[in-house]
Amino acid sequence: MMTVAFVLDVGDGWVGGLNYYRNLLAAVVRYASNEIKVKVFVSDRQDMSVYQDFPKGIDFVPLSIFDRWTLGWFVRKVFIKVFGYDKVLDYYLKTYDVDVLSHIATPTRCPSVKNIAWIPDFQHKYLPQFFSESELKLRDLCYAGIARNMDLIIFSSNAAKEDFITYYPGYESKARVLHFVPDIDVSLPTVNKAVMEKYGIRDKFFFLPNQYWAHKNHKIVLEALRILKAQNKFVRVVSTGNTKDYRAPHHVEELMSFIHEHQLEDMYIILGLIPYADVQTLAAASWGYINPSFFEGWSTTVEEAKYRGKRILLSDLRVHREQAPKYGVFFDPNNEGELAEKMWMMWNQEPQEESVAELEKEKASAMQTFGKKYCEIVCF
Repeated sequence: MMTVAFVLDVGDGWVGGLNYYRNLLAAVVRYASNEIKVKVFVSDRQDMSVYQDFPKGIDFVPLSIFDRWTLGWFVRKVFIKVFGYDKVLDYYLKTYDVDVLSHIATPTRCPSVKNIAWIPDFQHKYLPQFFSESELKLRDLCYAGIARNMDLIIFSSNAAKEDFITYYPGYESKARVLHFVPDIDVSLPTVNKAVMEKYGIRDKFFFLPNQYWAHKNHKIVLEALRILKAQNKFVRVVSTGNTKDYRAPHHVEELMSFIHEHQLEDMYIILGLIPYADVQTLAAASWGYINPSFFEGWSTTVEEAKYRGKRILLSDLRVHREQAPKYGVFFDPNNEGELAEKMWMMWNQEPQEESVAELEKEKASAMQTFGKKYCEIVCF
């Protein structure tokens, strides 16, 4: 039995990251628990309710060394500077008999264990306009250090792996691809009146569950709806997700102004952050998904559409092509006219009918592959 540890910090509002770990650990607990025991290190000030949907069988370890500006946190930082490795965390890893530290986000090693990093994507190389100069430099330094110092590096897509090889030649042997799979309930009913009434949603709707980062490109959906409205064509989009973007603090305000200016309030509904169970209920009830993003590492939205057997309108990205949703319709993320046309086409198609038994079988098989593949990676 191998003990694998993760260090989780969910204080930055990255809901997608939290969902990623929930999905990964669900696959490990379900399909690799005979080979792997999981420990999750968190801040002892962390609100543990954020992990309430995580699978049982995970050992959470709260530590003060992850609490910013505390003595333990400060000592850890100083020791990293002095010794060149994470001496404090390494002590705790040895104390808890950890064999592998997984999904490391920095170049700093812990010498008593195998070190496996995770690089979600290279968005900053493709969309530098969404980053400050200091962020661009720090990210390049971080990824270069990860390439040098880590034993292995996990990527969520072949596209990200190919980018890594391009930007950091000579480290190809460290790269591993792990396609994540969402642990969703595909048997949820397509109609849930209580949840629909809770959010004031009537009739059918497209679902857009992306966080409101500027690169997620919600604006093109609003532009497409403006075109449809001018043509007297009604389509409704329901959107969920964190509405804060620290890089573009006025982004959502600008979108809201556009909605008001063009009177799209009944066509585009922003729910913001809502309970995960409600997100999944709305997903099951939706006519189909939309993902208009300019960039993705491996889209959860696309994966959920695949395993729910839902249609999805998605931006024509290399990684989206790699994900290959069965009922996907691609569009140019800079062409609102094309999106409007394809939204209207999909809106008027016949209802999608999929066998729940087949969907459950496909998802279970994919989750098993996910868990077993991760086990192969960490047991090197």
